Amino acid sequence: MDPNNMPDKRIHHRMGIKEKCILANRSVSIETQTVDISKMGLGVKTDSTLPFKIGCELAVFIPSMDKFSRAKLVWTKKDSNNITRLGLKLSTCIIG
Repeated sequence: MDPNNMPDKRIHHRMGIKEKCILANRSVSIETQTVDISKMGLGVKTDSTLPFKIGCELAVFIPSMDKFSRAKLVWTKKDSNNITRLGLKLSTCIIG
């Protein structure tokens, strides 16, 4: 269960990994930091202005792992410290 007492609906276990991650579309890219990762999902955070909208397709690159994938932006959530958390559904497996 998550901290809010809601059941975790994820199919694949997520591992907490803190790595630099680049998200990009055809016109812009931003640097983010991974929060967690699974075979088909990725959570990242950033303090940058978010140039992407929910539903857009993005290129995902994690330089330290030399991994590249495509993903769909599923959700965003901004906290009180101006940090935006993003949930991405990967189109191709990035780990495992």
